[in-house]
Amino acid sequence: MKSTRYNSFNRIHKGLRTMLYETALAMQQADLSRAEMAEPILEQVEEILLLFESHAHSEDHHFNEPLEQTNPEIAALFEKEHEEDHRLGNVLRLLLVSYRGATTAEGRLEKGKLLFYAFNEFIAFNLYHMNKEEIDLNNTLWKRYTDQEIKGIEQAVVQSIPPDKMSRYAKWMIRGINNDELLHWFGEVQQFAPAPVFEMLMGIAEKELQTERFETLAAALNADQKTIDVFG
Repeated sequence: MKSTRYNSFNRIHKGLRTMLYETALAMQQADLSRAEMAEPILEQVEEILLLFESHAHSEDHHFNEPLEQTNPEIAALFEKEHEEDHRLGNVLRLLLVSYRGATTAEGRLEKGKLLFYAFNEFIAFNLYHMNKEEIDLNNTLWKRYTDQEIKGIEQAVVQSIPPDKMSRYAKWMIRGINNDELLHWFGEVQQFAPAPVFEMLMGIAEKELQTERFETLAAALNADQKTIDVFG
């Protein structure tokens, strides 16, 4: 049986997808004619734009740029897609300004509708884009790098992210990944990262996970277990 290659995009993409899903639901449920109800959602969209652009920049620098010499077609493809992602983000930024400039309930409702449709386009593009990265870009990376080399690149990406921004990514990754992935990630951090990094992640996990799930995770880590069987 063919072994599964390492997918360095899995955890971060699950976190980013979770941001999109949860924000889209909140936007659908909100009365966008009311500024006080819309504002937390607008701020969440701004957070999405910040984290998605930072993620794209990291991918360009650490993955696409090294491929320009050996796989220029793939590098150009994903660079072009990141440019389209940036364009869609700028559309959203303009609509955020437009919504906040509306002075009536009717005006806010109309601007909110445009924002909703533009956000759906942003979601659709990025879901497709992340799928392509996990299929097409990964296939290219797997031909060029060993899993250990890919993990090294991933570590360089993580180290390039400021701690405050990393904690913001971590919140959504913790929300979005499954139990196997959660225990494996936290086990690696516990073993190899400085203690404050592990403590920071555990603090976020305690806030984001249901109590029973967090306590089971903590017990598995304390017992130094290597499998997720205890989660059932």
